[in-house]
Amino acid sequence: MMVDFLIVGHGIAGICVAEHLERYGATFSVINHENTHSSSRVAAGLYNPITGRKMKKTWLADEIFPYLESFYGSLQEKLKTPFLIKKNIYRPFTSIEEQNEWIGSDLEISSGGVNFIHSVATAAKYQEFIHDPYGGIMLAYSGFLDLNALIDAHKNYLIENGRYHAEKLDFKQLKISHDLVEYGPYKARKIIFCDGPLSDNPYFNWVPTAPVKGEILHIETEKPLPEDVIFNRGVFIVKHTKHNYYRVGATYEWKKLDNQPTEKAKNHLVDKLNDLLKVPFNIVDQIAGVRPASKDRRPLIGNHPVQNNVFLFNGLGTKGVSLAPYFANDLCLFILKNKNLKEEVNISRYNSLHSR
Repeated sequence: MMVDFLIVGHGIAGICVAEHLERYGATFSVINHENTHSSSRVAAGLYNPITGRKMKKTWLADEIFPYLESFYGSLQEKLKTPFLIKKNIYRPFTSIEEQNEWIGSDLEISSGGVNFIHSVATAAKYQEFIHDPYGGIMLAYSGFLDLNALIDAHKNYLIENGRYHAEKLDFKQLKISHDLVEYGPYKARKIIFCDGPLSDNPYFNWVPTAPVKGEILHIETEKPLPEDVIFNRGVFIVKHTKHNYYRVGATYEWKKLDNQPTEKAKNHLVDKLNDLLKVPFNIVDQIAGVRPASKDRRPLIGNHPVQNNVFLFNGLGTKGVSLAPYFANDLCLFILKNKNLKEEVNISRYNSLHSR
């Protein structure tokens, strides 16, 4: 059967593209290499509008964060699977100077029509659990996704509709002409790559990337932490599926890009965790994965410079949960409605590298 699109990949990028194509009435099939170490399977799924040591509003936050909560909220209703966990993030101040500096700049963070600040504490708020002698800020439009629940539920939805195929794409078997994509029994008018390292993709291996290995710990605490908040300073502490189990992360490694946990990363996370957490804990597990990211820290989205029916949706990096819904919508509008992509994300910014 001929479909409009063949989607390669079923992590957070592929899911968001598939959902938006369906919203716009396009037909598609998904081909996915099932990998337990994929970045979407390993990630804690955190979304956070205020980032960095200086606690600044993240790029396009006023547009992206209201959109993502609406999108994921609708999707979990459709899939009848709760995976969106809205929780305030508490970021402790590390000094009285930081407290004063932030309070003087909070109007900037709250500007733009969206207030990302739930409240501000100028004295210890969670001293039973963490080190926060100077208080901290409580963020809104924050939380995390149970990514494995989302991936599994969406996979089952696609299987029920005959649109999911578990296999690793063999590029030698992929045939692309100007108006047809053929791969074994599958035929489509266009193809969108939403998967993995571009070095393996002959259509986009010229696009500069900077994949990042990340590691997280699974810990068990001596007593449960507050249910209504995520602690985030130096590391994040996100509730796992069990009562006293939490995910702690994350690290960043640009050189040794494999899925093997390291002692170096464990020690780094434990040191950061001890700086934040007062409650005794045990390490239960340690996992690693590689995030697809770009050199300029902006998504890689758009059209192949020669093959006009070949598209890319990649490079979401550490903010995949936040960026994927918004930019999947932009990509679909670009393909289906001829709406321009933002220059910062359009892979045309690298087209000069294609002919080299």
